[in-house]
Amino acid sequence: MKTALFITLAMATVIASPMLALVAQEKPEQGELALVIASPFGLSIDTILGATDMTDVYPERAPMGAFVQLDTAHSYDVLVENGAWLILRGEEILKLC
Repeated sequence: MKTALFITLAMATVIASPMLALVAQEKPEQGELALVIASPFGLSIDTILGATDMTDVYPERAPMGAFVQLDTAHSYDVLVENGAWLILRGEEILKLC
């Protein structure tokens, strides 16, 4: 039983580590590129960006996410207040692609 528990915990750690690395990064600052992710069960990314008067800066858009330029120091907070589920540093995401 201990072996099965150890294997399960080890597998969970390996599977979750890439997501934890993305979520654990610092929040994007003013002037940086950010990936805004909407909740799959809440407001759409179009609605969130429309409410914040931001537009996507990348030519392609995912169904629940968009790259935006954070113009002001309060852009991050405005996105969260309007329903953004997760906001990640865009440069870090683009390095993965």
